[in-house]
Amino acid sequence: MIVKSMNESAICAIGHAFGYYDYGEETGMVYAFFGQESTAQYICAYVRGMLRGGFLHTTSERGEGYIAYKRPKEKLGFKTLWPIATGMLHNSSMKRLMRFAMAIKKGGKSLQERMDKEKKPYIFVGMVCVCEKYQGQGYMRKVMDIAFAEGDRLRVPVILETDAKSKCDKYVHLGMVIAGTRDLGEFGKMYDLIKYPDAVPAEAKSLSCGRGGRALR
Repeated sequence: MIVKSMNESAICAIGHAFGYYDYGEETGMVYAFFGQESTAQYICAYVRGMLRGGFLHTTSERGEGYIAYKRPKEKLGFKTLWPIATGMLHNSSMKRLMRFAMAIKKGGKSLQERMDKEKKPYIFVGMVCVCEKYQGQGYMRKVMDIAFAEGDRLRVPVILETDAKSKCDKYVHLGMVIAGTRDLGEFGKMYDLIKYPDAVPAEAKSLSCGRGGRALR
């Protein structure tokens, strides 16, 4: 179900789940910001933007899990991007963000960029979150099934990128395929994943990953 309104405590719960994620020995998106709390605050800003734009969905009225995604040809728009941009600037520095942008560029083209270049339609998932008190209860599958069902309905793949191998493994377990890995240096790695709609021919799947795709084994 689409989220039409949300209180600040629910927004903060999503931010906290992201900002204080245990990366272990990995380097995650926290390095692009001033620390865990700054990362949490940025995610709160991201949620507000997705909410304003109508891109945020949840598993039920209880809000066990949330997912934000964009369908083919949908535009985020100013009211969506403004909270995200201000949240980024308030919780990082221009120097740090420039370093992060350069690291992304050096890491190579993302799956999203490759598919855009090939003019292939897709659903892009920008955020997935299961609130902490509901974690370990199967809600991540229910959250992802929201986007997967839409991909099946539109007959397009669902793609996303994540900043930790531990997260990547969970998406693979839910049926996604690794379409590429990008090395971001001090900012760690980014994993591109894709889930094809049911009954898509194998040759179409191979084309969607583009020349830059490579699988982890």
